Amino acid sequence: MRAIQGFLPKPRHTEVMRIFVEATPAVAWQEARHLDLSNVPWVRFLFALRTFTDSFHKHEQDQHPEKRLGIDQITSNTGFHIIHEEEGKEVVIGSIGRFWQVDIPFSPIVPAGFREFNKPGWGKLAWSISVEPFLTGSTICLELRTTATDDESWKKLNRYYHLIGIFSNRIRRSGMERLQDRLGKMKLPDDQTRLLAGDEILPGTIYAMTDHINIEAPPRIVWRYLMQLGCDRGGWYSIDLLDNGGRKSTNHLVVEWADREVGDKVAATPGKDVTFEVWKVEREKHFVIGSKTRTRDGEFKMSWAFVIEPIGSDATHLVVRAKMTMSREWKEWIMGSIIYPPVHGLMELMQLKTIKKYAERDAEYRDISAENQEPVLRLWNLQVEPAAASANH
Repeated sequence: MRAIQGFLPKPRHTEVMRIFVEATPAVAWQEARHLDLSNVPWVRFLFALRTFTDSFHKHEQDQHPEKRLGIDQITSNTGFHIIHEEEGKEVVIGSIGRFWQVDIPFSPIVPAGFREFNKPGWGKLAWSISVEPFLTGSTICLELRTTATDDESWKKLNRYYHLIGIFSNRIRRSGMERLQDRLGKMKLPDDQTRLLAGDEILPGTIYAMTDHINIEAPPRIVWRYLMQLGCDRGGWYSIDLLDNGGRKSTNHLVVEWADREVGDKVAATPGKDVTFEVWKVEREKHFVIGSKTRTRDGEFKMSWAFVIEPIGSDATHLVVRAKMTMSREWKEWIMGSIIYPPVHGLMELMQLKTIKKYAERDAEYRDISAENQEPVLRLWNLQVEPAAASANH
């Protein structure tokens, strides 16, 4: 879990950017921690424009500010402060202010009091840069979280951010692009061609589809949503009208749906008249289901593999691969080339996006005091429910 989680839990808005670089974590940390954006002219202009009124409140010794524009400079003469730093791993910057006003009033803060500050009328903002080892290099994550101490202040902050957020996002993106250029963009494994768990079940198939997505949630949360797949459990998290009888897929974790075993049946349809079988399963690593059906022309076989891999300590790379074979070559070609790609591709894309949305929401709302209380994930306002309570969701 990144430290920012503890300083600004339950954010009303979150943005995460992540890059993968060739440099070692030690080198990546030095570059990320001391990144200087002063030589990007439009970045300096935007920052100076937003903090223009600060110049009227500086002491005489501050009249000649440093030309650098990095974390140390931003936190030395503005209302932003370093509220946490773990050398080589993560730095968290926080601010409490009425950001929507032209001349921003900031509230004095100390790191210990940042999380609990809840005086009405203020906005709260935190952002962090974290570095972790990944494969032969590193991954760098930049996370922004915002909230407010009351609903009216949030309305003002949200309106303000809809305007300034365009520039804020571009500044952060420019910083990450500059880091990637300086540290070398990592060449990631090709998910389309590399071997995955379950490939050996249907070797040499001509027709296969592979999708992937990065999810800013730990594997244990993503895994729990994979265990809820099926019309006999949470649904397929795709287009519910088409594949779940119109019943909305369960949008929360259910205690009883934590595991599957080899040989289990997974209902493919709402009537449970068509099922997949669990062929391979290894907790928080891979989940492979499939089916074999005899037809008048021979046999139809398909496998569907879900593979999860950790990205650092708190994010997940999810890869999904579907493979199929049919006895008649011309039917296999029609199914694999014309019918299956657009239909399955659309459904699977929706499925991955929905799982990402729910898993990232749950990761944001984790109770850090109960972080190690597995297998039940305890959430602040998204308490894990028993299956009986979820029957009508």
